[in-house]
Amino acid sequence: MKKILLLGLSLLSVFPLFAKITFGPSDLNKNDEVLFTLKQEMVGIKSYNSLLYSKIVNGEATENPSLLTCYPEQLELLQDNSILQIRNRYGEGQYDIQKESFRWLKTANKIPETSLPLSPYSVSPDGKYLCRIEKESLSSGTLYLVDVKTNKKFVLAAGVRQNYDSIPVKWCSDSSILLYEKDGDVYFCKPEAIARNVEMDEKYRKIGRGSINSVNWATEKTLIYIDDYLVYQINAKELYTIGLYSGIIGQGKAIGRLPSQFNAFTDKFSVNSSVSSIVLIQNDRLFSYMRFQNKSCDYLDVIYSKPYIDSTASLISSYVFWDKEEEPYLWFEKLPFNGSKEKGVVYRLSSKATIVLEIADSGKPILSPDGTKAAFYSASSIYVYDTNTWQRINEISGEKVVSAVWASDSVLFVGGEKTLRKWDLLLNKAQVVLLSSAEASYWTNNEKTILADTGSETFYEYNKDFGTWKPAVKPEEELSLTASNGRYRVFKGTTANKQFENALYIRTLSKKAVTKPLYKQSVTKGAAPKKIALVIDAYDNADGLTQIIYILQKYNIPVTFFINGEFIRRYPNETRQIVNNGYEVGSMFFTPTDLVNNSFVVDEDFIRRGLARNEDEFFQCTGKEMSLFWHAPYYSQNQQIVSYGNAAGYTYVNSSMKNFTDTLLLDKDTKPSSLIHEYCEILKKNGGGIVPVTAGFSQGNRTDPLYNYLDLLICALVDGGFEFVEMNDL
Repeated sequence: MKKILLLGLSLLSVFPLFAKITFGPSDLNKNDEVLFTLKQEMVGIKSYNSLLYSKIVNGEATENPSLLTCYPEQLELLQDNSILQIRNRYGEGQYDIQKESFRWLKTANKIPETSLPLSPYSVSPDGKYLCRIEKESLSSGTLYLVDVKTNKKFVLAAGVRQNYDSIPVKWCSDSSILLYEKDGDVYFCKPEAIARNVEMDEKYRKIGRGSINSVNWATEKTLIYIDDYLVYQINAKELYTIGLYSGIIGQGKAIGRLPSQFNAFTDKFSVNSSVSSIVLIQNDRLFSYMRFQNKSCDYLDVIYSKPYIDSTASLISSYVFWDKEEEPYLWFEKLPFNGSKEKGVVYRLSSKATIVLEIADSGKPILSPDGTKAAFYSASSIYVYDTNTWQRINEISGEKVVSAVWASDSVLFVGGEKTLRKWDLLLNKAQVVLLSSAEASYWTNNEKTILADTGSETFYEYNKDFGTWKPAVKPEEELSLTASNGRYRVFKGTTANKQFENALYIRTLSKKAVTKPLYKQSVTKGAAPKKIALVIDAYDNADGLTQIIYILQKYNIPVTFFINGEFIRRYPNETRQIVNNGYEVGSMFFTPTDLVNNSFVVDEDFIRRGLARNEDEFFQCTGKEMSLFWHAPYYSQNQQIVSYGNAAGYTYVNSSMKNFTDTLLLDKDTKPSSLIHEYCEILKKNGGGIVPVTAGFSQGNRTDPLYNYLDLLICALVDGGFEFVEMNDL
């Protein structure tokens, strides 16, 4: 058995979140080797059973247990697609595709009691370099360029917003040039020059103002850059010239003018390879398909331009495809109002948008290296479509898919809840190479062979020399778990550690009798987590609601929405969407008015009638009753108002943030990072409390609302030792 070196997770984005850890079935052989499973209930990803191995010597496990399974939370292809990298809460491992072998590079030096989904990496097309953000504060970190072969890292930008979906960089298709965003400007660099320390000073590599949304590659030789209304075309060979002499020669060749101003922080675009057409997406709401006219500064010819409108679903995100005829297709990720799972829809764009494909329970598409195929995974299947015809060309099923990556234009690695498979589309063959999880494991073949059951009596055999797994036939003899071998007995018992449901113990049966935990960590008593309840306040605008629900579903966070009558009247579909997704809804009165600072009389009858009216409108809209929690709009209240609500049967919920919330700071463009920092400090001082976030703004000067940073707020709070609970548990 190969020993796995256990190192710290300095390179891994792991954040604590309080959750239960449970030891499952164990099997002890005559050589004092024990197999056991460990299940963790985690936020952001479905719980799974990891399989571990340990050797018992002198009554205790002398080495940290070795991981035999590897759950594919994140997948990346490295080193000219010869290495598949798998990352999860336990560490980082690599599968050598040619040698068909697996090894762990880094694993945690203890059980990762808590974690959130890992931050993504952006890998160069040739797999020789990658970019990642290493967290250094509650909501930001440093953007690094990393040489995969040497593991040397180079700083690209500090103070970059932490992100769990994407990295603010874009690679040229031949990996020769990297674009990145820094402090409101866009820069370029050559990774090889950075690695050899011969790259030109950064001030001479500036493309222009904006964000990573301001630039896009048309081909490996052609870059498109948008500044305000103007669209520029830049030859990749001229980047250094533009960086040196932009003040004299400008920012490239102006080839068109947009009909409206481009906002680098809310808009994005895509162009075809011949730079004849462009699709502009403004604020994830307005979609415009335009053509260039004579590559001059004339306004672009608008072929199609309409806002997103769908009475059945709200929009999560979008993506643009180009077929071989260089015509655009628009992919939407939608969240249905009826509470069903998200779905993917593909439209062909011309003078109108025509649906060509709809996939239920589907997330983002995964595009093949040549762009001719798109993979979607839905429930227990993964489908591959031709992006020119949008006809399904292949599929495999059998287990829920959690991740996937293209190794080539015809080979796809599919990470499932049970196995990691290499799928050859040409041969239509899927080969299991690793196990993601296991329900139980047994010693067989005279206690020399490890056999794992992934559920429904589907068995796999472990290759100790290569660290891989292959399908196996269930032995004819009945499989059973052994707890004792005469020298030791392994059993599950109780523990005082609140993070664990149980603990695994080793009892010595000979010589000096003693009982020890297999993991000392599992019986170490710790402080109970501080409890917090997340509150989403819906006033009179629903702009952020879809993203909020998407993040809440992703992280499985309990929450209470507070809704007033104005929101219900303006957004009945969104109100039903909140209810249909199973969230608790409290009252925020029948109108979003300040009940303290006003010119009218607020007496008990006014409060009773206002709460009753909100109840009635909510019931008429949803057919459901509101909970009996309430708070006044803007949390503006006095003791009389609270007592009036109590008399009506309601329990008042007050924000723990007092005078520092995103709602109260509507007219101050306070940075979300400052809000997150203050929230954490106030809750730490109070030992927990109510955490308010506002869904949308119809007034005020806020240009960067807190709801855009909800995932960062969640991570910052759990990193501070807080546990999200239902309102009733607070």
